[in-house]
Amino acid sequence: MNWKLPNQLTVGRMVLSIAFFVLLGVYEQGASCGRCLLNIAFGLYIVAGITDVLDGYLARKWNITSAFGRILDPVMDKILVVGAFIMLTGPNFAMTPGAVDEKLPGWITGGMISSVQAWMVVVILGREFLVSGVRGYSESQGMKFPATPAGKIKMFVQSFAICTSLYQQANVPTAMWAIYMKVVCVWLAVIVTLLSGLSYLNKARGLLLGGDE
Repeated sequence: MNWKLPNQLTVGRMVLSIAFFVLLGVYEQGASCGRCLLNIAFGLYIVAGITDVLDGYLARKWNITSAFGRILDPVMDKILVVGAFIMLTGPNFAMTPGAVDEKLPGWITGGMISSVQAWMVVVILGREFLVSGVRGYSESQGMKFPATPAGKIKMFVQSFAICTSLYQQANVPTAMWAIYMKVVCVWLAVIVTLLSGLSYLNKARGLLLGGDE
C-alpha cells in the first residue's frame, strides 16, 4: 500500500468515525455527561470532515494515487455521513415528554430531538446505493462516471445538518430559533440528497436506457 499522508489521513478518519459512533451510542438525554459527549462528537465530526478535504487536496497536489485511497476514501465518506444519520434516529434521541421540540408538528420532527426520521435515512441510503450501482456498471462498461458538483454540495449540506443537530442539542436545546434551524437543515439535506440522486440519474440516462448520451 502507498502509505503516504493522504492515506494516513483516510485511516485517521476511520478511527475518528469509530469514536464518533461510540459517543453517539452511549449518549443519554438528561445525563450529566450528555452535553459533553455531543460536543466531543461534534468536534470529531468537524475534524473528520477536514481530513476528508485535506487528503483529497494533497492526493491531487502530490499526484498520489493508490487502490487503497480510491476504494476506502469514498467508502469512509459514506459510512461517516450515513452512519451519523442512522445514529441520530436511535432510541436515545427519541423525544421525551416535556421536550421543547414537542411544540412542532410530529410529522416535522418524527418524535426525534435530532429531527432525523427513519424514512430520511432510507432516502439517503437509497441514493448512495443507486449512485454506487450506476457508477459501478458504468465503469464496468468502460465509461467514466466521476463525481459531480451536485454530489459535493450534497455532502456539505448533509454534514452541515448533522453538525447543526449535534450543536443545537448540546448547547441550545431550548432555543426555538436553534430548533427551527436544525429542522430546516435536516429537511434541506434530504431534499438536496434527492435532487443530487436525480442529477446522477439524468447524467446516466443514456446508459440506463441502453443507448448513448
